[in-house]
This record gives sequence, structure tokens and C-alpha cells, in this order.
Amino acid sequence: MLKLIPWYIFICTAIFPLAINGQTTDARINAIAHLQEGDNYLKNRDWEKALFCYTNAIQADVTYAEAYMKRGQLYERTTHTQEALQDYNTAIQLNPYVDIYYDERARIRLLTFDYYGALDDINKAIDLNATNHDYLKHQIDGFISLGMYDKALENISAVQAGANENYALQRKAFILIMNGDLTSAKYLLDDAYALDDSSYLTLDLYGLIDLKRENYESALTWFNKALEIDSTQYMSYYNRGVTYRYLGEEEKALKDIDKAIAVNQYDQLMFYKRALIKKENGDFKGAIADYNSAIALDSTYSEAIYNRAFTYKLLGDYTLANNDIDFILELPENQPEHWNMKGNLLILHGDMAEALLCFDRAISYDNNYAEAYYNRGIANLLFNRPIQACNDFEESSRLNYSKAETFLNYFCGF
Repeated sequence: MLKLIPWYIFICTAIFPLAINGQTTDARINAIAHLQEGDNYLKNRDWEKALFCYTNAIQADVTYAEAYMKRGQLYERTTHTQEALQDYNTAIQLNPYVDIYYDERARIRLLTFDYYGALDDINKAIDLNATNHDYLKHQIDGFISLGMYDKALENISAVQAGANENYALQRKAFILIMNGDLTSAKYLLDDAYALDDSSYLTLDLYGLIDLKRENYESALTWFNKALEIDSTQYMSYYNRGVTYRYLGEEEKALKDIDKAIAVNQYDQLMFYKRALIKKENGDFKGAIADYNSAIALDSTYSEAIYNRAFTYKLLGDYTLANNDIDFILELPENQPEHWNMKGNLLILHGDMAEALLCFDRAISYDNNYAEAYYNRGIANLLFNRPIQACNDFEESSRLNYSKAETFLNYFCGF
């Protein structure tokens, strides 16, 4: 048998490659034909038939990276984000030397808030093709998403000339808004508006400035104009929804945030904000469902976990509320309200000594935390420490916490 092995290997290597290469060539030709057919359907906006053709191209030749890329682009266009990401991953795995593949995946990663992954992809695209100025712009957007404003500004100066001037003005204005310099941001937006008064982003940023200045009616006008130009921009729906919330129009706020989530289901902030509105409207179970969605997208989203705990408490489910608070307290960022909530739950369980320690911890983080003084006063009162309780109520009242006045009048009138 040993003598037959070299002969067997020789036959396999001499004969089968010819058949395999022939099959591969036919498969690729067949796949290209399906791809071209899909492109024609795509031009006519027939998404279903285009998807069918791109899938046929992949089935005809599973090694054809371009087919995965085309289908991924279609998935992205039809908001099937995870499917698009999977196809982009496969395209890059099959051919890691095409710069546009990384750029396409970077956009999806930005949509799903994988900012570091997006920036890594953009850097790879630039390494493969440093002459493409669009990649530099995408890198700027990546820096902005990560809050790396200094790096973003460095790159903006390199792309500001010519056709990119409006882009540069908008990004600079956004950075100024985030840094609180609303006046300078508006000057830049005025220049951007003079260059192009039909850019949805310029209009949206005008709205954002008015929103931060609490000019809510004016903000609504700008967000309405932005959405008239491009009704697919989920952030404009979100911003308008937040504005409606400040105006006390909860139904309109919910409707806009519903639209924002319909366009992009991967932004945990949208679910979180909708949960807050539902909680305020008394829909506690609906709020819990949205907090769950937000936390599913970001398992360490402390604000969502804290507010879910608060909602569980309102529902009387102290065990789940306590579980959420214990989880948050293990996270690096210790906030005074987290310890205050833990203290409240311990009072409900009758553990006054531990509750007092939690309120102490909350006050150690914020010496002006009026509610924590009030709650510590309650714990001291229940722990039969009236002098300490009255001291806490007095401090809470001094910090303008109105509930403390009642206890001062009834228990501390000495």
C-alpha cells in the first residue's frame, strides 16, 4: 500500500485540478450572470428580485466575494443590518485586499455603534487606498463618534477645500455643539446653509442648537424641514421626538421615536428614551420591555439598568430591582443615585444598618444630594435614632427638598 501512495497523489494532482478549474470557471461565469441580472432589478428598485439574483450568484459560486458585497449592500439598503454585516464579513474573508469592502463594513459598524471596529475598518481601507478622500471623511466621522474631537478636527482641515467644504463646516459645527459653543456653531452652520440650503444635516444641526437653547418651537421647525428633505434620517425623528417630550406632547414624542427605531433598531438610546416616556405615562411594563431592548444592545448600559430597577420598584418587584442595582454597583462608575436606590431597597427589606451605609456612600459622592439626606433621615428614624434623623431632614430641607419639611414639622419640633 505504501508504494501506491505517490501514484495516487500524482493522479489526483494531475487530473482533478483541471476539472476543478473548469468547474470554478463555469461557476464564476454563472454567478456573474446572476449578479448582472440582480443589478438590473436593483436599478428598478425591485428589491425582492434583486435579492433573489444575488443569492443565486452566491449559490452558484460560494467563493465570489463581490456577490456577498452586493447582497450586503442590498440588505443594508433594506435595513437588514445584521444580514448585511454577515455578508460584508464573508466578502472580506474571501478577499481581504479590496478597500471598499472595509469601507462598507465600517458604515454598518457605525450604525450598530461598534465605533472602534468601524474606525479599524476605515484605517484598513485607507492603508489599501490612501488616495480615496471619502475614506478620510469616514475616518473623521469615526473619530467624532468616539468623541475624539481633536483628531477629527486635524483631519477636517485636510479635506475642507473644494467639494468637501460643506462637509467640513457641518462636522466642525457638530463638535462645537457637543462642546457647548452654540454661538460659534451657528456661525459655521450659516456658512454651510449659504453653500447648500437643502442639506438635511445642516437643518438638523440648527434644530439641535435650538433644542439645547430650549427654543423648542424653533427646533421643531428645523427638524420638520430636515425630515422633509430626507425622511430616512432616524436621528432627526429622535431629535424631534425629544423636542415634543419637552413640550409635553408625549403622544407625538412616542410616535417619532417609534419611527426612529423602525429605521434603526440598533441604537440603545432610542429604546432608552422611549422607555422613559412610557414610564412617565404609566406604562411600566412597556418601559421594562424597552429597557430590556436597550440593555440587550449594551449589557453595561447603567442608565437603562438603573431606570429599569426604578421601574421594577414601582411595580413592587423588589427582587429584580435589587438584582439590577447590585449589578450596577459592580460597574466602575459609581453614581450617588445608585447607592441611594440600594439604600431605599434595603429599607423595604428592613435592613436599616446596611441602608444607612448606602446613604452614607451616596452622600460621600455628592455632599449636596438632598434626597439621600432625606432617605437617610427615614432610615435613622426607623432605626430609632431621632437626633440623627432630624439632622438629616434639616440638611435635606436646607437643600430645598420639600418632602423633608413634613418630617421636620412632625418629628423635629424641638
